[in-house]
Amino acid sequence: MGIRLPSLPKTSAPPRLARSRRWLATLTLLASLAAGCGGGQATASPSATPPKTSSTAQAAGTTPSASASATPTSYCDAQDTTIPGAAAYLTGGPQPSTLTAVQQAWLQMQSSMVPACSEIVPDAPPVTTQNLTNGELSSADFQTWVTEDAEWWTLVEWAGQHDQASFITYLQGGSGNTLTSFVRAGGKVVDSQICEFPEKADAVSITAEQMSALTDNVSQTAGVVYVIAAVGPCTSVWTADDGTVTDKGLSAGQESIEVDVTTTESNAALGQFEIKTAGWDQGDSAAADAIMEQVGI
Repeated sequence: MGIRLPSLPKTSAPPRLARSRRWLATLTLLASLAAGCGGGQATASPSATPPKTSSTAQAAGTTPSASASATPTSYCDAQDTTIPGAAAYLTGGPQPSTLTAVQQAWLQMQSSMVPACSEIVPDAPPVTTQNLTNGELSSADFQTWVTEDAEWWTLVEWAGQHDQASFITYLQGGSGNTLTSFVRAGGKVVDSQICEFPEKADAVSITAEQMSALTDNVSQTAGVVYVIAAVGPCTSVWTADDGTVTDKGLSAGQESIEVDVTTTESNAALGQFEIKTAGWDQGDSAAADAIMEQVGI
């Protein structure tokens, strides 16, 4: 029998796969592409606040994994397919012409590829959830968020293996971080399932003052944020362009915790999907740490 390692102190956990570390979006997404490349796209809500409902907050429980993606099957391919001219366009080159509607939809989100359908269907394990919003967020809306969050991590995982730094930046509301820099430099990231998805997710209501602190005053409206945690053991293998390999995974019992501010967008390729407009790892923000302590995840 193997020896079970003791749980490490939460504060000793590394940033969540060095992905969400201190990103902050402006909450105004990338400008729309020209009319010849798919038309305009929506702008994120400044408050990133889900609609209030009169539903009773759900008790702690386990939410089944997201077994199916909302992605319209007509907007992905049987295999990963490069969008002609997209890579050059995303680095300042000429705008591609004569693209299909599918290619236009993915390029709108700053992807230079149309992904294989099989690669962007979430295979997330069950998530232990707590709705701590006292009815501000309904159980149904929380379940929708859990499903969209699983899709978000699935898309980021695909992007981290296919040189899609601009697409990751898009999913982060227009901001970059350690992961995007690494991928842009030619690196690839492969996570085991447990490192790819959170094991715990709590929804919590916060004050306008807390929201302001989390978003550097971009949003000053009370709302709902999410505290999520990945729990080891798991692997996150980062392979640099020069072949250097680093495992940034979690040891047995180790947790990586973050607070996320999110909003939703819509695109023909994905339907409704999640944008993470701000994210803070444990130890990087006094405001986020206070929320983590309040939740006790």
